[in-house]
Amino acid sequence: MRRSDSRSAAARSTRAARSLGIRAALFDVDGVLADTARLHTAAWRRLADEEGLPFDDRLADQLRGVSREESLRRILNGRQVSDSDFRAMTDRKNAYYQEFVARLTGEDALPGARVLLEDLADEGITCAAVSISRNARQVLAQLELSPLLKVIIDGNDAAQSRTGLDRYLLAAAALRCDPRKCVVFEDSTAGISMARRAGMVTIGLGDPRRLAAADLIFDSLRGVSGRLLLRWLETLRNGESHGASKASCPSAKITV
Repeated sequence: MRRSDSRSAAARSTRAARSLGIRAALFDVDGVLADTARLHTAAWRRLADEEGLPFDDRLADQLRGVSREESLRRILNGRQVSDSDFRAMTDRKNAYYQEFVARLTGEDALPGARVLLEDLADEGITCAAVSISRNARQVLAQLELSPLLKVIIDGNDAAQSRTGLDRYLLAAAALRCDPRKCVVFEDSTAGISMARRAGMVTIGLGDPRRLAAADLIFDSLRGVSGRLLLRWLETLRNGESHGASKASCPSAKITV
């Protein structure tokens, strides 16, 4: 494609994004940009084994998008421990997790993540990372994705350090973007619910049954381009109002 044609295509894509009202794309980190869910699971499993606590795949799935403290509460399942022991356990789990994170490289970014971030920038859409994890910045740096993100919100940010309830609104504010003009990529039911409460368009990545509340659903980011995304968002907008159910707007629920 000639350079003039490339510029024209980019301009058309930017106009398309603006006509849809999309200004920003907010990405969860764990399970969306990075395959760190397995690292969290391994760290929690190691801690649970040491403490003689049950831990299975079903429980691991329930910890997606949940803070470190709340995750431990769910693992303890009513078992009483002192405040000091509770903090020691969360610190120990984090130390195990950081051991795994330190081994990450740019090649460990999930398939399609880097390409989509670059593609969205070409479409005139600003990108941000949003995570409950206090290690998110380190993970993104290890994966060499930080330069592609204008804003990074993680568990160290004061407004969400305890519950993470406002992390997507915090990202929108940092970008000076109306929440209704943001699209969120999430792999957890908790994250999808949070983004929807904020009035944002939601894209679930993973099992359609688990992520049924999302506006659009993809298997993963692999093969998802900026133009493909805008085309599906346009289909969604033209089909039903935001928040339509799967039954009333089946075309808005897709698996790619």
